[in-house]
Amino acid sequence: MTTDTTPHSRAYDLLASVLSNKFEVPTEAIVPTATFEQLDLDSLAVVELFVVLTEELGIEVQDGEADPDLTLAGVADLMVEAGKS
Repeated sequence: MTTDTTPHSRAYDLLASVLSNKFEVPTEAIVPTATFEQLDLDSLAVVELFVVLTEELGIEVQDGEADPDLTLAGVADLMVEAGKS
């Protein structure tokens, strides 16, 4: 986890926590440049992840925006943008 308190870092920390706790992704694999494909998350798991994030944040994060090459930093960006709408 980071000590930065920007919206992006808070979103990334939440994402890392969800991946680790609910999807059992090893913490050492959770890095900003990792993609869903590199984390062995299939498309169904990615949709489930976005549902969990939507429930946790109370904002709508579109699972259609996720592609296999999207990095975790990119997901954090989507989370921040979704929170601004």
